[in-house]
Amino acid sequence: MTKKRRIMGTLLALSLSGAILNVAGAQAAPVREQAPVPLWPQGAPAWGGSLNVPVQEEARDGGQRLWNVSQPTLQAFLPEKDNDAAGRGAAVIVAPGGGFRFLSIQSEGVAVARWLAAHGTAAFVLKYRVVQIAPGETEAAMHKRMNAEIGTEQAGEAALADGRLALRYLRAHGADYGIDPHRIGVVGFSAGGHVAGMLAHEARPEDRADFVGLIYGLPFTKVTPPIPAANLPFPPGTPSEPWLQPKPTPAPDALPPIFIAMAQDDLAVGQGVPDYYAKLFAAGYRPETHLYARGGHGFGMKGTGTTVDHWIEEFDWWMQQVLADKSEKRTK
Repeated sequence: MTKKRRIMGTLLALSLSGAILNVAGAQAAPVREQAPVPLWPQGAPAWGGSLNVPVQEEARDGGQRLWNVSQPTLQAFLPEKDNDAAGRGAAVIVAPGGGFRFLSIQSEGVAVARWLAAHGTAAFVLKYRVVQIAPGETEAAMHKRMNAEIGTEQAGEAALADGRLALRYLRAHGADYGIDPHRIGVVGFSAGGHVAGMLAHEARPEDRADFVGLIYGLPFTKVTPPIPAANLPFPPGTPSEPWLQPKPTPAPDALPPIFIAMAQDDLAVGQGVPDYYAKLFAAGYRPETHLYARGGHGFGMKGTGTTVDHWIEEFDWWMQQVLADKSEKRTK
């Protein structure tokens, strides 16, 4: 290859990459960000993670993490009215992670909501309550105290209460945001996955989210919440061979559709998530599941240069299929 041809090849590659970047930029639509709405207008109640001394909500790590959240809010990120993904009226509550000690509010909250809204889905960042850190207490000391005195399951109680309130709020005020109260999902990251997962397992089907995304998270309970059968039993005389059986009939109390994503080198939930998936599968569910080779824990929207960076596109494609299926059932 001559030098001139090499230069032309390089220029062509740069031109193509620039075109791709321009197309990607053109796809980013404006987003309407609204002021946060207090979930407890009269003040959130005290709980096991509260301290008896006054604390202030604090942003650390350049605003990436929020500590001492004691007054939960829900902030709307809405698509432009002509960018409502073909008018599907869907909404997603976004629950960041942080081990119930802080909220990874940017890469697992605001950045997720902005992406969803720019692609036509209303998104709402849930700023839920976390275990409080005392003035002068180190993060390591606070983590040790939480594990010794509170425990993971109790540490998530306030977060789940706030998540329930957020879902009820959106269903009651859906018209204010142009959303369908029966097309509201929740996506949660790590500890936020506990909130999302538990909202899939509510005792009454009408109290559950309409679809759920678990991003390196799951219900962090000592005992897995009850998993009702996904389908009704086959009638007597049905062949035992799966390939001879008719299409199953979904049970009326079945869990909502579930999306699962995690990296296989995740040391935090690398065993818990597969175990939870296996229990869902055994009960007849077929959750959309993405197990990436690499990415670790907490990738969110950070950008790692690996395939986990595309989880949100895959979640969006899956969500569109779920919503299409719901629309088809309504028309039958």
